[in-house]
Formats: sequence, structure tokens, C-alpha cells
Amino acid sequence: MSPNTSRFLELAYYCDTASVPLPFPLPEAVFDVKARVHDWLGSACRALSGTVHPRAEVEGAVIVESGAVVDAGAVIIGPALICRDAYVGRGLVRDHTVIGPGSKVGYSCEITRSLILAETRAMHFVFVGDSVVGSHVNIGSSSVLSNLRVDRPVVEPAVDELFVTVGGTKVGTGQTKFGAVLGDRVQLPALTSVAPGTLVGPDVTLYPTDQLGGLYPTEARVRM
Repeated sequence: MSPNTSRFLELAYYCDTASVPLPFPLPEAVFDVKARVHDWLGSACRALSGTVHPRAEVEGAVIVESGAVVDAGAVIIGPALICRDAYVGRGLVRDHTVIGPGSKVGYSCEITRSLILAETRAMHFVFVGDSVVGSHVNIGSSSVLSNLRVDRPVVEPAVDELFVTVGGTKVGTGQTKFGAVLGDRVQLPALTSVAPGTLVGPDVTLYPTDQLGGLYPTEARVRM
């Protein structure tokens, strides 16, 4: 794989992580992010320093940093990290997920086994599974970042590795569930279904579509 192609496997291609204050270092390879989050949260201890509404449900090793708000009706099932100034409304955050500084999760949204960086919004009827989402991203209403192969009978727990195609080369993710990578400042239109293994670089412009899949390099303009 050429250097120009291998850059699509690097987290730094998609996200500027240096300006995002997280309590653990992130890996260089984008497909290693989920394992790093899993490992760090695996040893986390429950700490609720932020504001947790009495009608929120918070279970297990959940960290809510100072300045974060967990509102009435929210469900957080740890391990999970809700960073400073983040907001979780009437949605579900679970199973080794990080909601980054200033990011917002709203009504009827589910975020699972994912890293969401800073100042990102998923506010209405959104599912994000096994994904990496950059900073200043908006995930439009009723959009789905799906994480499971459906080109064969679905088996739970999943057993088949997910692959992506980069520069004509098939690359393994090392994971049986993997959603998407959305780079910094991507604005995902409402009602978009994002296929497993989709890679979207920073500043990509996505025009309204019902299905998105593949690799989209930085600053591309995508019409389907």
C-alpha cells in the first residue's frame, strides 16, 4: 500500500485530536481506536462530578466530568465517559463509549462502543454503532451509522470480520462490528444510512442521500 493510500488508515487524517482534552492517549491507527477506548474504560471507576438529573439512569462505571449534564430520561450504561461540558438528553449511551467535550446527544439517540470527539451533535433519532466521529460534526436527524454486515445471515455475536477497501486494497478492520469514521466538520444530512466500514475525511460536503458507503477523501463533494 502506497504512502498516499495508507494515510486513510491514520486517525490524524480524519481528526485533529491534539486539541481535544481526553484523559487517555489515542492510537495512531484509526482501527485501533475502539480497542484503546475499551481498554481505558475497562479500568475506569464510577465518578459523577457533573450534573446528573435524579430521573436519569446511570449504571456501572460511568464518569461524568465537571460541567457535563445528564438530563432527565437519559440512560447511560457503563463503562462510559461523558466529558466536560457534554450533554446527554433522553438518549442511550452504553458499552465503552466516550462523549467528548461539549458534544451533545439528544432525544431517542443511541451511541454504543463509539468515540465522539468535541462539539459534535447527534440530537434526534440517531444510532451510532462502533464508530469514530470527529469534532464539530452534526449527525442529522434519523441517521444511522450501522455496524454489522448484512450480506449474509446475521449472527449475534457477530463472527465475520469487517473489511474496507482503500486504494483498491481490501483492509481488515480487526473487528466484527465496525461502523464509520466521520472526520472533523462533516455535516451528515438527515435520514442518511451509513454502511459499515464507511470512511469520510474531514470537511467533506455530503449532499442529501439515503445511503452512504465507501471512502470519501478530505474536502470531497458527494452527490449520490
